[in-house]
Amino acid sequence: MGWTEQYKKAVTFSYDDGVAQDLRLLEIFNRYGMKATFNLNTGLNAENGSWVYMGKEVKRLNLAEHIKTYEGHEIAVHTRTHPNLLEVDDVTFDREIREDAEEIERLFGRKPVGMAYPYGTYSDEIIAKLPAYGIQYSRSVWQNHDFALQDNLLAFRPTCHHDDEALFDLAERFLAMEPDTPQIFYIWGHAYEFDGKENWDRIEKLCQKLAGRNDIFYGTNAEVLL
Repeated sequence: MGWTEQYKKAVTFSYDDGVAQDLRLLEIFNRYGMKATFNLNTGLNAENGSWVYMGKEVKRLNLAEHIKTYEGHEIAVHTRTHPNLLEVDDVTFDREIREDAEEIERLFGRKPVGMAYPYGTYSDEIIAKLPAYGIQYSRSVWQNHDFALQDNLLAFRPTCHHDDEALFDLAERFLAMEPDTPQIFYIWGHAYEFDGKENWDRIEKLCQKLAGRNDIFYGTNAEVLL
């Protein structure tokens, strides 16, 4: 965490699944100078990974066509085809993690060091396997409404989801802090949720509120956590 030599506060975002709505989200992040990690399923694409969320179509991106789209942000593992890792055998587990990591490295030119658990499900046994794949941190979905550093990065708990009713209260509290120890505001979600709930203004407002501070480090998950 090299940023702690200069800053005591950091903001980072984490978004899953590699969907078409990422394009709009990336435009917002780039405009406000935010950094994010995108957790991608390389075994799914627009042809075999589409669904409907709250009446709106969700289509996965053909990742090979969007290498530059994600430039400046981190790409992390989300498994090859998004299974519940608690329900797969050892062979499938290995394939899901290893092939996703290998394809991310092939496409984006960098070996991934992070991950987000599909459906947020994991166990101590799963955690114990991840270092063998080069995974140094992995995000769960269990938010803690806190900013403190965490000891177990392989069961990392985000501050909150972007739809959490406490989001802006947390943002205000974070901005007002003058901490003695490093603090991390970590927001996660799925870009398609903004379409389904028709609340793109929510992420725009959040980024606008957080942007341009000289006391905050804006980094990807790896830059902030490792």
